[in-house]
Amino acid sequence: MVESNEATEPGIEQEDIESLQQALAAEREKAERYLANWQRTQADFANHKQRTEQEKKETIEFANSALICSLLPVIDDLERAIASVSAELAESSWTEGIRLIYNKIRAILEAQGLTEIEARGEPFDPRVHEAIMQRRGQEGVVVEETQKGYRFKDKVIRPSLVTVGMGVGKGKTEHKTQKEK
Repeated sequence: MVESNEATEPGIEQEDIESLQQALAAEREKAERYLANWQRTQADFANHKQRTEQEKKETIEFANSALICSLLPVIDDLERAIASVSAELAESSWTEGIRLIYNKIRAILEAQGLTEIEARGEPFDPRVHEAIMQRRGQEGVVVEETQKGYRFKDKVIRPSLVTVGMGVGKGKTEHKTQKEK
């Protein structure tokens, strides 16, 4: 009879093995779900961190852009002041000091990413030029720049105010037509 007990009872019953295998499978599924959720959370956190860094960078660029835009009229005034200096004052130490200040401000702004938009002699481009007048000259080409335009890190922050040529022969015709009216 001892032998028959050993044959029917090998230590752990078949039902216990099946229930343990089911419990193990359930725990494995649970562990896989936890792993997948952890990986998703880790990816979400990395995306959040990148988005936050990008927003911070954009905020800094916007603030710099606003500051530079407010300094552009000062640059314009300094350029007009230097251009209007008489010949007798051109070599004075005071005038030279103003030029040095102007050059220093320009160098600082250029180091931050400010660049001047080329206008005179260039084809008219409405993305960087704002036409305020037309006059005789090569058609579609900027013949005069009234106010300099600037880019800040490849973004136009102030377009150039320009006069665009309307063709050499067209200027006389247009002018006569206006007088006749």
